[in-house]
Amino acid sequence: MKIYFVGICGVSMSSLAVMAKQRGAQVCGYDAAKKPELLAEIEVDHEIKPERIQKSDLVVFSSAFKPDFPLLLQAKKLGKKCLCRGEFLAKLSRDFQKVIAVAGSHGKSTVTAMIFHVLKVAGKNPSLHLGAYLKENGKNFLLSGDEFFVTEACEYHDNFLFLRPYLGVVTNVEPEHLDYFQTFSNEKKSFKKFVANCDIAVCSTNLRCKNVRLDRFKRLCFEVYENKKRLLRLKLKTIASYNAQNALFAIEACRKLGIQLWQIKLGLENFEGLQKRCESVNSVLKAKVFLDYAHHPHEIQALTKSALLLPGKKICVFQSHTYSRTREFLHEFVSALSKFDEVILFKTFAAREQPDPEIEEKLLAEISKQKDCVLFFDSGALFQKLASFDETDTVFIVGAGDLPEILQSEKIIWR
Repeated sequence: MKIYFVGICGVSMSSLAVMAKQRGAQVCGYDAAKKPELLAEIEVDHEIKPERIQKSDLVVFSSAFKPDFPLLLQAKKLGKKCLCRGEFLAKLSRDFQKVIAVAGSHGKSTVTAMIFHVLKVAGKNPSLHLGAYLKENGKNFLLSGDEFFVTEACEYHDNFLFLRPYLGVVTNVEPEHLDYFQTFSNEKKSFKKFVANCDIAVCSTNLRCKNVRLDRFKRLCFEVYENKKRLLRLKLKTIASYNAQNALFAIEACRKLGIQLWQIKLGLENFEGLQKRCESVNSVLKAKVFLDYAHHPHEIQALTKSALLLPGKKICVFQSHTYSRTREFLHEFVSALSKFDEVILFKTFAAREQPDPEIEEKLLAEISKQKDCVLFFDSGALFQKLASFDETDTVFIVGAGDLPEILQSEKIIWR
């Protein structure tokens, strides 16, 4: 089968393309974005080539592309079979006995990866599809055994409703993707449908974490209790305090799958974490540098709790992801970002949207009422600012945009 992926360079789409290729399909695709290393062996068009659709048996497209996109119009004209990303993921998942799908407004990538790692340590030979990259090997997928398929389940455009999970997890539900859902009520209805599609659902837990702290090796330490009984003592390889709550959902899910507590402990304590999730990186700067994917105000609030565990001045370099999200949560962003000692804004990552510079200026003006804040559109000027901080300071590069890749390409940071 010949499959053409429209939006192939996206983090989920790229993994699905490679998985399809590993399963014997002939794969190529289109994207305006830079080709990731993951697609080294797959041909990617950066210009629209309608003739590619003519030669394809199936077109898989990202929900970021509207129906009037030229390649999709061509596919419709030719009567080609088209599947959105969520449909194709669901189709692939049906080759496995038990699908474990993790949904939620925040934390789903980490919980997905935690469950996968525990199952791997427990000898269950799981397969994986993830919307982020593992720190241990830089990958976001694995085709392995056919019993367990662990996948992140994205709610955008109701993509997660195509899945029929054996076990579903919902970490939390908060207003998000309102450009699609329109109202929070609609979003909650979609999550209820997702839960209804699961044989077993974990939407809450009686587990609680206590004594959350960092040890002298910068490991996140805490105890896990069920009612008044202590189940586990854990030392995770992260400074991110929000991962204590993520671990509780992973523990609950793995217990439902019959994994023993000692195996869960071993899996979680040996989990290296994900890239861009409070990730410490090397840098030419004197200050310590962390990358974090937080792009919602509540995620930034959770990050500040981790930042407070560190000594010295904390600086946030924030790149907003889409103008609509910034507009929707402007006051919440101001409140969350103002908890840092200093705030630096970098030009918005527009993604699927048209520029709206007034939103950036408003965010700058509102934060400046409370904290020192400056807005940069040029990475060179940003670097000069970052170079002014010293070794006692900590810089957090925050957001779901392309700033980390820009800084990597300019050899400012590296892994």
